[in-house]
Amino acid sequence: MMFTDYVLFFEILLFTLLFAGCRSLFRKEGLNHILLLGGNVLILTHIVSPKSLFLLFIVALLAYGAGLLLRKRHSGILLAITLTLLILFFAVRNYPLVQSWLGSWWTDTLGKHFLSVEKIGLSYILFRVIHWLVESYRGTLRTRNFLAYVNYLFFFPTFMAGPIDTLNNFHYWMSHTHVRLNVRRMLAGVGRIFYGAVKTLLVVPLIKPYAVDYQMLIPIFGPWGAVCSAALLYSFYIYIDFSGYCDIAIGMGGMLGVRVPENFNRPYLSDNISEFWKRWHITFSTFLRIYVFKPVIALLNRTFLREYRMVVSVTAYMVTFLVCGLWHGSTLNFVFWGLWHGLGLSVYKLFIHNRMPKTPTLVRKISATLFTFLFVTVGWVFFNYPVDKLLIMFKLLF
Repeated sequence: MMFTDYVLFFEILLFTLLFAGCRSLFRKEGLNHILLLGGNVLILTHIVSPKSLFLLFIVALLAYGAGLLLRKRHSGILLAITLTLLILFFAVRNYPLVQSWLGSWWTDTLGKHFLSVEKIGLSYILFRVIHWLVESYRGTLRTRNFLAYVNYLFFFPTFMAGPIDTLNNFHYWMSHTHVRLNVRRMLAGVGRIFYGAVKTLLVVPLIKPYAVDYQMLIPIFGPWGAVCSAALLYSFYIYIDFSGYCDIAIGMGGMLGVRVPENFNRPYLSDNISEFWKRWHITFSTFLRIYVFKPVIALLNRTFLREYRMVVSVTAYMVTFLVCGLWHGSTLNFVFWGLWHGLGLSVYKLFIHNRMPKTPTLVRKISATLFTFLFVTVGWVFFNYPVDKLLIMFKLLF
């Protein structure tokens, strides 16, 4: 929506140029943050309602105070309570099943306020707030500046779909006060934006109708051919669309003077599922590894299961990708998608990784790459279709 609305897109580019000019003239970190905050608010109110932004700001303010307290007291109990409340807020807002558990009294009172928080950008703000809380507890953050924190959470180029930056990286680039208007950097940003726009506005519309609905291809290819063709097209569609959006966000961040981290590195050339997740949605994968996978491993290693490394590894993978699936959507098909990848990673790490030759032949590498791509493509079928359509598809094929 942000980068496909042409009027809004023009306004964003105009603000980006104005901010870049002001930043090169004034060179005051505090003033730069005030200008960016104003731009974030003006742009995001075109995407989500002011009420939704206000409620998210209240959550961010409470989390900011909790982070300062965690930095000072270093309390694991306080961290656990804060993270639990934050995740509950996210779950109550996003999952109808959780809402049904609370009953009608909740819907009639607090529910009307909670449900008014729009879903756009919510999950990415959740990740950034978790990052702020955990790293405040660990004492690794280089700034406690409130404006830097708010701009980090609501940075408009990455608000809707990432990439997921770290506060330290964002602060590093925003704290550079001796920034001159660099024509080469601006042109590089414009080029990256153009590249992403070609993907999302020209290529994606050509393949999306056939990628998201296999039934359109049945008259041409028959049931099996339609399902397989649509699955392959969906693999390319979701990569081109998502990477295109990230190209625009990275280019726009660069024009603003913030180097946003890369999010994709030719993931479909991976020759195993572990490598795929190091190349696909890189910032999200990194977040899962730091804040879900490693803590689950550490927790299990404190129990009697520490002697069973295979059980610990499989459990950690399955929990991590269950979280991954639930984060992407509230329906059961996303759970299946997450568990599919958790199972694939478990099988690869436990039974294949140590048996693969260090220098595989070209034929072996090509075969492994094709197999990984097909495995991921099957996973996208779970991702794309709800369970009722998956059942219809299964009956159609068998």
